[in-house]
Amino acid sequence: MLYIFSIIVFVCVHGIAVSGLSLLTGYTGIFSIGHAGFMAVGGYAAVVLYKNLGVPFLLAVVLGGFIAVIVSVILGYPALRNKLEGDAFGIVMLGFVTVVRVAISNIKPVLGGAIGITGIPRLSSVWLVILITAIMVYCMRNFIKSDYGKNCMAVQQQESAAEMVGVNPLRTKLRALMISAFYGGVAGGLFVFYATFVSPMSFAEAKSNDLLAAVVLGGMCSLSGPLMAAGILVILPEILRFLAVWRLVFYGLAFILIMLFRPDGLFGYREISFKWVGRLYHKIKAGIGERQKRTGRG
Repeated sequence: MLYIFSIIVFVCVHGIAVSGLSLLTGYTGIFSIGHAGFMAVGGYAAVVLYKNLGVPFLLAVVLGGFIAVIVSVILGYPALRNKLEGDAFGIVMLGFVTVVRVAISNIKPVLGGAIGITGIPRLSSVWLVILITAIMVYCMRNFIKSDYGKNCMAVQQQESAAEMVGVNPLRTKLRALMISAFYGGVAGGLFVFYATFVSPMSFAEAKSNDLLAAVVLGGMCSLSGPLMAAGILVILPEILRFLAVWRLVFYGLAFILIMLFRPDGLFGYREISFKWVGRLYHKIKAGIGERQKRTGRG
């Protein structure tokens, strides 16, 4: 049961981080391959605040998210102001996650250096993580449907046209980066307080690749698609664990098949809809009412 709970927590943590990256890359069009850096900043900040300054657990996690936001502004404002886009911004983010990892590895007094920090209490219970994930995904859904979210999509599809109708591209991109960093920081904090251990390799470049892969496989301009893809990317390696070294081959093959048969991703430009449940309910209700009428006539 503990193993299943661990999988659920890791799916939720990745879901939170992917939600933020989906806003940044999927809806705003800012390519990022260093999102694990924000998870590292938020995770380490939350642990330091809790263990060294006595900040309560949930407050420490939230503050860790805000510290990630501050870092995103310091990093993103100069880059976005100079109109770094596409591969150029992606290289900036790749350098960012590398700098964070190397810097943490060389700060031994508080952050433990390359060894990391041990003895972290397990405060991220599975039900608390599920609740926080649901709240954050709901907030992201509302943001995407708001005018701010529509501005992000306008900047992604045609930045010059969006600017002509009054949308500020720099402000829109920076806002998306800040929100994305906050989600990454909170995800990192929840992860650390469940794993009870953190080291620089906990948030290596491979973590950023997994998050970006979830957004691409799930579909651009979709929130539910990347969330589903994030769950698949966490669960699939565990299902294939019995294949030992061959599991990575099948893991990569699944990537190839999805991109061949679903080039727009699982839910590209679409969301999971539960309207069919309502339609089915009304159809069944109408059928029962019609049957009762016939019975009454008989």
